[in-house]
Amino acid sequence: MASTLVLTQKQIVGWCGQAIYDDAEARCKRGEVLRAEVDGDTVTGILARSNGTMKCLFKVLPNGLVDSTCPCFANREQGIVCAHVAAAAIFLMRRNADPERQQRHLEEQRHARRKAAFLAEGVVRSPSGTPAKLLLQLPADWPDQFDAGSVTIRCALQLEGLPAPVAPDALGPRKPVRLSTADDTLLLVLEDIAPERLGGLLTMNPADFLNVVAVCQTRSLFVGDGTRLTIQSQPLPMHVRMDLDHENGELLIFAHTELPFLKPGQFPRYIAGHSHCWALGAEHLWPVTPVLPLPYHDLYRDPVVIPRTGVMAFVTHELPRLQAMLPFESDLTPDLFTTEPGRPSFLLRIKGSPASLAAELLALYGAQQVVAGSPEIPGAVSQPDPDDLLRYFSRNLPAERHALARLARAGFAGERGDALGHVMGTRAVLNCLGGELTVLRRLGWRIEIEGRVKEYFEQLDMAIPVVAIHPVADGRNDFEVGIVYEAPDGHRLAPGEIQRALLRGDSYLEHDGKVILVDRDAVTSMRDVFKDCGGRDGSAPGRFRLDGIHAPYVQASLAALDGIDVEEPPDWRQRAARLNRDARIAPEPLGPLDDVLRPYQKEGVYWLRFIEQGGFAGILADEMGLGKTLQTLAWLSLPRHDAAARGKPALIVGPTSLVENWAREAARFTPRLRCRVMAGGDRHAHWEELPRQDLVITSYALLRRDLDHYRDISFSAAVLDEAQHIKNRGTQNAVAAKQIQAAHRLVLTGTPVENGVADLWSILDFLMPGYLGAYDDFRQDYELPIAAGEQDGEQAQQRLRRRLKPFLLRRLKREVARDLPDKIQKISFSSLTPDQERIYTTLLQNFRQKIGDLVSAKGFDHCRMEVLAILLRLRQACCHLDLLPPEIRGQDAIEAPSGKLEQFFEILDEAIDGGHRMLVFSQFVGMLKLLRRGLEARGLPYCYLDGGTQERLAECQRFNRQSDIPVFLISLKAGGTGLNLTGADMVVHFDPWWNPAVEDQATDRAHRIGQKRSVCAIKLITEHTVEEKVLALQQRKQAVIRATVGTTDESVMQSLTWQDVQELLR
Repeated sequence: MASTLVLTQKQIVGWCGQAIYDDAEARCKRGEVLRAEVDGDTVTGILARSNGTMKCLFKVLPNGLVDSTCPCFANREQGIVCAHVAAAAIFLMRRNADPERQQRHLEEQRHARRKAAFLAEGVVRSPSGTPAKLLLQLPADWPDQFDAGSVTIRCALQLEGLPAPVAPDALGPRKPVRLSTADDTLLLVLEDIAPERLGGLLTMNPADFLNVVAVCQTRSLFVGDGTRLTIQSQPLPMHVRMDLDHENGELLIFAHTELPFLKPGQFPRYIAGHSHCWALGAEHLWPVTPVLPLPYHDLYRDPVVIPRTGVMAFVTHELPRLQAMLPFESDLTPDLFTTEPGRPSFLLRIKGSPASLAAELLALYGAQQVVAGSPEIPGAVSQPDPDDLLRYFSRNLPAERHALARLARAGFAGERGDALGHVMGTRAVLNCLGGELTVLRRLGWRIEIEGRVKEYFEQLDMAIPVVAIHPVADGRNDFEVGIVYEAPDGHRLAPGEIQRALLRGDSYLEHDGKVILVDRDAVTSMRDVFKDCGGRDGSAPGRFRLDGIHAPYVQASLAALDGIDVEEPPDWRQRAARLNRDARIAPEPLGPLDDVLRPYQKEGVYWLRFIEQGGFAGILADEMGLGKTLQTLAWLSLPRHDAAARGKPALIVGPTSLVENWAREAARFTPRLRCRVMAGGDRHAHWEELPRQDLVITSYALLRRDLDHYRDISFSAAVLDEAQHIKNRGTQNAVAAKQIQAAHRLVLTGTPVENGVADLWSILDFLMPGYLGAYDDFRQDYELPIAAGEQDGEQAQQRLRRRLKPFLLRRLKREVARDLPDKIQKISFSSLTPDQERIYTTLLQNFRQKIGDLVSAKGFDHCRMEVLAILLRLRQACCHLDLLPPEIRGQDAIEAPSGKLEQFFEILDEAIDGGHRMLVFSQFVGMLKLLRRGLEARGLPYCYLDGGTQERLAECQRFNRQSDIPVFLISLKAGGTGLNLTGADMVVHFDPWWNPAVEDQATDRAHRIGQKRSVCAIKLITEHTVEEKVLALQQRKQAVIRATVGTTDESVMQSLTWQDVQELLR
């Protein structure tokens, strides 16, 4: 009955006061309360005294007060609730709050009742009694009964000579039985549990049931559904496991035990009490250890699910505590979760009157909002990345502070969004409403206006600039522009009125006794747009004329200014919208490549064709791995739109390391195009045939040297790969490229060119000279303001993006993910340097003779290791000459030891500019050290792991935690498997391994759990060498090689034949 009387500390303090409660609590801690018994609503407490014990009683009244009796002076003479009564109440309160203590109390009561009962009512045992067996049967739903709080079992004795079992209470004192020691022990436990005499049915609480199970170890119990349950005695280990739900990114935390006999897909059911736990599965019940603390028993029943929004708070705060308290196991470690500052949006709440305004600024991170600039609580704001299940965005305090600084310019100064200064005065309020708030809206802020000022603002009129577009029929798509200002009633405002308001710094004017707001930002931005375009006098007063090339920029800029009306002919608007890619561009038949190109690649070719038809040039700036080369070749395979350009060759200029790649891609995808690579010492023999070619491919270095030849050739198109080679306007590359004569021009880059403002002018000056004006003007209008930041810099950046948009196409992998495979695999070819070619050729000739002699003398099977050593040297020569021993490399001076190394750093530079992170694998530790030396020379941070790395895990965690480290150099043998790495979306295999399955395993270090974006894997191959032959061998003997076990040369060598080796050395 104790469970029906619930006491609280607040209630007891209300009876006796805090001082007496503190005294009573101290008595409890000293153990003075021996016991407390409940009978109905009356509690009897027995307390220890120096001369024995004392008894006190108290009764809780219906109104919550107490009536108490105690022999002490304070209670008897003063009539107060004494410390003895309070101590008994505290003892009872704590016992009821502690299930284990309450269970012990119930057991003590039960023992007392059993002792007082007549022993004759129990089962009589005697050595001369009738032999008997104790039988137990569990109900079919006993696990559910256990969870519900009680289990009812059947108990019976099977006596020798009787046809059916009998209930224990049916025997009587004249029927003694003889039991085995195990049965007798179990019967004693059951009799102890029974409230009175043990009968055929016994209902017990979970703790008693677990005691019965413990006594039944090694027994088989009958179950009501006809099965038998075997109770095992061998404890099994249990741990708490944390897994990631790969579909939604939630964390699942659950108890896990490996049970024998369970089938795949089956899981144990846990039967747990305070100090015991059992795992049920496959009709067996196993003890498990350790037992989780009581607050974590929910883990036994169902997995605890941590939603994505709570993952980072859990990982930051709760996970370390759980790992310290519980046996914990997970493949997930905190360093695998990456957190980056998010990009908040802002909500500005304005309230006040026409004379003063107050404001509050909130930062919004998805569905979470915080007061801008308020102190940060780690993990409290966590916005999941939908494309990466292990990536989260946290609060961005610098962005919030920047927003507060921006708001200060509107008159609301303060360090927190809920402690901002007020805008005071009618003029300041009008300037805020008409000027600053419109700017903030264009920045994407949400603005809510409340109070009297809302009605006032809605009644104010706004001056509306009206821009009229008048196309000019001159065949060049030029157009004229006229501007007028109107009030909402249609009445025109004089431009002088607007100008005077702007000169005063006001965003309003007074006209005919009315206040009219002026969108100062919209008017100034509109004027800046037309200033960028360099207008000329128009055909009528009040108009000015602009070149047609500026139409998409004007159209996009005016559309972004919501305070301006534009009157434009539909044809002009549609043509400008297509250039801005706001309208669909018509498809173009692409012949055989229609079945090769992915959907986004076709759209890229259509765009290239569209700007060509308009007489414009363009920048194709797709992210690395999206196929800029293929899109360009598909465009070049089309007949030129300009009839004068048809039949002329197209010129492709790229870094030296990519020239051969262009030639190979052209041969693969556009084999009908006649292609001439202008490289090497024999190139001068081919100048006369260039006009008869379709494609001419050369490098920037050779373009500079051969410029006099190229000046005399008229090309249908000029394509510059890797635009950074002409980003400096005064370099020889830029000067040479701008002297090429071509009907159409295209630049390719994998980096976001708009981020390098200083580089853009040179690139656009090659594509469309004059489009961005003179360099000094461009520097003044764009480069300097953007570098300075603040509002002027933001506006200049927006204008520049709009100017670029018609002629720049950039797609990111995440934007075209539906068209991409999980892994984009690419082979990038490089050439041997002259030094490499000289040494490689000598080695190859010598090795052919040596291997031939060895095989003739010993047979191929007996000289496989010698052959392996020879192939190793050739492969090392393909990577870097410094990998060769001095006696093989020779004593001659070496100027260029590795063409592949140059190619690698070209790829790395583009990757870093594009914000990518890269894993680099090599089977040669010496090559990794050469790469490390190159990274250090460039001042680039990196991580490094080979077989000698002592702190392997720490190096992986450093790469995971420090997102500013762009490269991880890894030995293929030491790190091809078993690494948990995050953040890398590129893999480079510096040298090919015999077995591509091993390379695939290494690539999978980047294509990891939770990552939804594609991974780009690049294999670097030196052309016309043993590396290229290894690729061919992989394809020819794919099944045999993939079946090879291990990552050693020796294991692969066993699968090669003499014919294979001869092919490798050809």
